[in-house]
Amino acid sequence: MSLLLAAGRFQGRLVLTHRDYLIDLVRTPLMATVFLILVKHSGHPGLIANGLLAPVLMALWSMAMLISGEVVDSDRSLGTLELVLAAPTPFGRVVVSRVWVTTFISLLTVGEVALVAILGFGLVPHIRHPLVFVAALLATAAATAGAATLMAALFVATRTARTFQNSLSYPVLLAGGVFVPLDSLPAWAHPLGRAIYLSWSSDLLRASFDPSPVRGVVWHLAVILALGLALGVIGRLTLNRVLTMVRENGTVGLR
Repeated sequence: MSLLLAAGRFQGRLVLTHRDYLIDLVRTPLMATVFLILVKHSGHPGLIANGLLAPVLMALWSMAMLISGEVVDSDRSLGTLELVLAAPTPFGRVVVSRVWVTTFISLLTVGEVALVAILGFGLVPHIRHPLVFVAALLATAAATAGAATLMAALFVATRTARTFQNSLSYPVLLAGGVFVPLDSLPAWAHPLGRAIYLSWSSDLLRASFDPSPVRGVVWHLAVILALGLALGVIGRLTLNRVLTMVRENGTVGLR
C-alpha cells in the first residue's frame, strides 16, 4: 500500500510540474472561452450548460489519454520500466494508482471553467442538482480511469500506440455527446454513442443544470460505472497479457 501511495504522489508531482502534462490545464480555459462565446452569440441561453460542460469533459478525457500512455512511455524512454516491472508490487497496480491520480487532478478544470464563466462572462454557473452533478462527475472520473488503464496497456504492447492516443479524442467526444446531446446526432450514431460512457455522463451532467427533477440518476450512474469497470478490467487483463508477452520476447525496453 505504501508503494502504491508513493507511486500516486510521484505521479501527482509529475503532472503538476511537467509542462507537457499541464497542457490541458492551460488549454481548458481557452476552450471554455470559445464555447461560451459561441453560446453567448447563439441566442440560446439554454445552451450555457453545454458550453460549461464540454471543455471539462474534453480535458478529463484528453488528459487521461495523454498521461496514461506517458506513464509507460516515459518509464521506457528513461530506462526505468524494467526496474518497475521487477519491483515486488505488481506493475498493473502501480499503473492504476498513477492513472487514478492523473484523472482526479484533471477535475481541477471544473474550477477553471467556473472562473472563466464568472470572471470573463459574468455567468454564475447555477447547478440545480449539486448532488447529481458531483456524483456524475466522480463516476465519470472513475470510468475515465478505466479507459486510461486500457490505453496504458496499449503503450506497453506497441510502439504505434500514440497513433491511437492522438486519434481517440474528437471522434469519441463527438460520438459520446460531449459537444451536443446524443439525440442531435444521426440515428445511426446512437447505438455507438450509448456504448461510450461519456454519453451517459453528458446527459446526467446537463440534467443537473435543469430545474426539473432528474430522472434515472441511479441507472445513469450504474451504466457509467459499469462501462468504466469493463474498460478497466479489459485494461488490466490486457496489461497482464502484454507484460507476459514482452518479458518472453525480451522487448520490454524497446521503443
